Amino acid sequence: MIRPPPLGPGDVVRVIAPAGPFDAGRFERGLAVLRERFGLRPRFREDIVARERYLAGPDPRRAAEWLEAVEDEAASAIFCARGGYGSMRILPAIDPRPLLDRPKLFMGFSDVTAIHAALNRAGLCTVHGPGVAQLPLLPDDALEHLRTLLFGEGRPPGRDAHPEPGSGLVGTVTIRSGRVSGPLLGGNLTMLSHVVGTPWLPSYDGAILFVEDVNEAPYRLDRCLTQLRLAGLLDRVAGVAVGQVTKCDDDEADTRGIDVIREAVRDLGVPAIEGLAAGHEDANFALPLGARVTLVAPAPGDGGRPRLLFDEGATE
Repeated sequence: MIRPPPLGPGDVVRVIAPAGPFDAGRFERGLAVLRERFGLRPRFREDIVARERYLAGPDPRRAAEWLEAVEDEAASAIFCARGGYGSMRILPAIDPRPLLDRPKLFMGFSDVTAIHAALNRAGLCTVHGPGVAQLPLLPDDALEHLRTLLFGEGRPPGRDAHPEPGSGLVGTVTIRSGRVSGPLLGGNLTMLSHVVGTPWLPSYDGAILFVEDVNEAPYRLDRCLTQLRLAGLLDRVAGVAVGQVTKCDDDEADTRGIDVIREAVRDLGVPAIEGLAAGHEDANFALPLGARVTLVAPAPGDGGRPRLLFDEGATE
């Protein structure tokens, strides 16, 4: 996997909207975070604020925006304004090869999982992290974790130490105990299931699969997991790390989304943890997709918390 160079103060960052429209006020506050907290110089097209139904403008606009960001030789990174829906509609316009020749950091989450999949499949590490419009909502420790990850300042985690900012995340529950290492891949569970059968899905053989989701009924989560299982994607994963499963409960059916995911993951027979602070809540901690990580799932009595340690950062 190719890891892009780390960011530095004064670097230009292209901001794009490949999916849905965003709140203008939060976007402006997010730009201020990039400038004032991170010392970066965000650059974007004037029509990034475009709206067409549930999309940030028509497909040609969003595809052209992607191409311009990739071709911008002054830019060191490409950050997404938000998710929503629409990234998979422009996948045919996304050619990963220029980013393999001149790597840039790419960051986004949720619907942007489709682009992560395409870039990870091609061999580029990316950052599963907040959109620019989410940055003003992040707590200080999540912002510091993100800054450390983007600027390549994370320290290699100790074998059993609590990870420092940019070096890993702790979870809350061991689903199945064990310890395993491999490349970290995944993202939004619903989007992963929708990319199945397309040319943009990476191989999950030997990978640590990360999943999160929001606003999906438990039966829909079940359907997504069943789709991945029937497609053979879950047969050879080395481990599973579950992030935030937000607003996915069904009170009438007395069913919680996390219980559906936990049951499906436990049946895989691989080390697995849940409760990572990554996903659709304000405390959305960034993850280095494609980089090598170690999943630690302690058994009862072993001591220590479930955790995901970044053996490699998002950058070279």
